Amino acid sequence: MKQVDIYITAGIRAPARGNGRVMYIMRTKRSNGTIYESLPSVAELDEATENRLVLAALWDALQRLNYACAVTVYTESIYIGRAINSRWPEKWEKDGWKNAKGKEVKDSILWCRIHHLLEETGSVLAAETGPHEYSGWMRWHMPLADAYKDIFSEVRERRVCLVHD
Repeated sequence: MKQVDIYITAGIRAPARGNGRVMYIMRTKRSNGTIYESLPSVAELDEATENRLVLAALWDALQRLNYACAVTVYTESIYIGRAINSRWPEKWEKDGWKNAKGKEVKDSILWCRIHHLLEETGSVLAAETGPHEYSGWMRWHMPLADAYKDIFSEVRERRVCLVHD
């Protein structure tokens, strides 16, 4: 089974909620031994949490897989990592997407979609939590992902005149 790594960083940290961005990169080893790394993907969600951003990125990334893979997701969200590694989605599905307290699982629609996609494709999902090798780079570049022009372009067009007293 081919190994695929997905690195995800959310622009919102728990427990904050608001408009936020998430970025992910996928990486795998080709049959000739070279490493393939996807271009970074950025998404923006309104009224999101860190967990919702991570789940949305994971859902998007998993849809790109064409066949069954062993997938490791690298995320800073401890909750997402724990849920994946403890196989909570399987239990939640049996319990009607209710948690141990009988309340609806937060972001149950995304969890359900991910769970069913994994079942359909035969992919296996594991998680590693904490900062990963792309964390700093993603945090730096995420705000720049949709920049429409060089911020210095206007300065270059004007003549700067220094005035001394």
